[in-house]
Amino acid sequence: MKEVDFMKRAIFPLPIFILPEGYTRLRIFEPRYLTMVKNALKTNSGFVLCTFEHDTPLNISAQGCLMDVIDFDQDESGMLLIDVFASKSVQIDNVYQDEQELRHGDVSACNTPYWYNKDNHEIGQHQLLQVSLEDVFANNPDLQSLYKTTKFNQLAWIVARWLELLPISIEKKQQLAFETNFDNLLRFLHTVINNEFA
Repeated sequence: MKEVDFMKRAIFPLPIFILPEGYTRLRIFEPRYLTMVKNALKTNSGFVLCTFEHDTPLNISAQGCLMDVIDFDQDESGMLLIDVFASKSVQIDNVYQDEQELRHGDVSACNTPYWYNKDNHEIGQHQLLQVSLEDVFANNPDLQSLYKTTKFNQLAWIVARWLELLPISIEKKQQLAFETNFDNLLRFLHTVINNEFA
């Protein structure tokens, strides 16, 4: 696990919502972000992916995830595709831009969302969330190939993946992940999945 206490990292703001242990595929074409990926691979230091904010300095949210580059390829047009893994949540401070307009900041480990770091969430009566998520993965080859590891036996992991996958606004996802009581979050997911996936 990388040490990230008060270390500088490049920051990539995107309209994406991701939580720890999530995977995603990014299409990289701007020179500044090609530089970011090249440096991340060269130094094995990763970069920070955060949600693009319209009303913050340099459009950076207060927190994001430290991303490890897991794999890379090219699409039909020759554009770089990278598969990345969210290794941990980080707090972002002191953001600035370099001459390429690539954003950087000081990042330090943080424990958000708070419920993700608790290991006492048993599946119990929440098997619907587990089984329905397994079905989504089973019916989505792209998702299956992206996820090198899965933890269908861990409730927090299941909840995080549902929040990433549900077709709701990023603002709603952030509210549910960071501002909502975990029991209320579970109730919300049960309601949605009962209505849409059961």
